[in-house]
Parts: sequence; structure tokens; C-alpha cells
Amino acid sequence: MDREARKYWEAQRRQMLRRDRQQRGGYFADNLLVTKILIALMLLSFLVERFAPGVLDVIFRGYLGFAASLILSALMPGSFLGLIFAGVFLWIIGSQLEGLTTWWQYLVIFFASGVIGSLAASALGSGYIGGTFASFGLAGAYVMAMATRRVSGAAQWAILLLAINVILSGFQPGLLAGMLAAFFAGLVMARIAQI
Repeated sequence: MDREARKYWEAQRRQMLRRDRQQRGGYFADNLLVTKILIALMLLSFLVERFAPGVLDVIFRGYLGFAASLILSALMPGSFLGLIFAGVFLWIIGSQLEGLTTWWQYLVIFFASGVIGSLAASALGSGYIGGTFASFGLAGAYVMAMATRRVSGAAQWAILLLAINVILSGFQPGLLAGMLAAFFAGLVMARIAQI
């Protein structure tokens, strides 16, 4: 992160923490609780996906099987590399975004962009794995938040990280569609919520 963005975030973080302490007692903002819980849930879903896939079959066959698969897909990274990318992205970008939003806005952006990315990827035959897509949605919201605050260095840095991930994905059409759909979903949701 460049010096301008770092100074901006330090000032923003102090101001947000002060405001959040007054509104919510400071618990969520001080501890980044939502980001930590999402990373833990992604790790848990990766372990279940790898070592106990029968559990997912039982969940997905139930009455709400399709809805459950869409919602849970936002937590499933699909691979170890996807888990690492999504976890790092959640920690770096998500923690910054969590300071700018309420906890429910943050979760809506995360899950909605993961679901939208999963649907776009599945339309091209890649399945419903959306943990990485949800991270792209948070990145889209982050880029919109930085663009409205005129902090160009931070937004350029996020776009560079996204470009690296696109290259690492091997240019698979389904994954690219999911990444783009999730990114633009996060961008639009941040614009609507005026983050």
C-alpha cells in the first residue's frame, strides 16, 4: 500500500473506531470479529469439503438443498489455493471494508456477491464454488469505497491483486465469469449502500 493510502486508512480507522464505539460498543470494529468468523467458516467448509464430503451431500439434498448450496457456496473456496487467496483477501481487504460498513452490510456484500459469482460460474459449467468469488465481491466494494473517497493508490493495489488472481486461475471461462460477476456485484452493492 502506498504512503497516501496508509495515512488515509490510519485516519479513517481512528475515526471509524470512535464512531463504532459509540454506536456498537466497539466490539465488532476493534476485533474485526466478522472477518475472523468468515475466515474460520471458510477454513471449516474447506475441511468438510475435503475430508467429509458426505456432510455436504446431506445438506444439499434437504428441502432447501438448492438455496443451501448457493449460500454455503460463498464459504467454499474449492481448493487450497482458493482458500489461501480468499483468506488473505478477506484479511487485507475485508478488514478494511468491515471498518467502513455495518456488520450486516458487510455480510450482505460477501454472501450476495458469492452467490452471484457462483451462479455466473455455474452457468458456464464450473459449479457452485464461490468462496473466491465472495472475495472478489468484497474487492469490488472496496474499489468503489476507495473511488468515492478519491484514494487511487488503494484501489489500484486491489485491482492489481485481482489481476494476479485472474492470471493464476488459468483463464477458465467459468471462473472468469464468476470473478467478474462477483466483482461487479460488490461494486454495485457498495454504490447502492453508499459505502
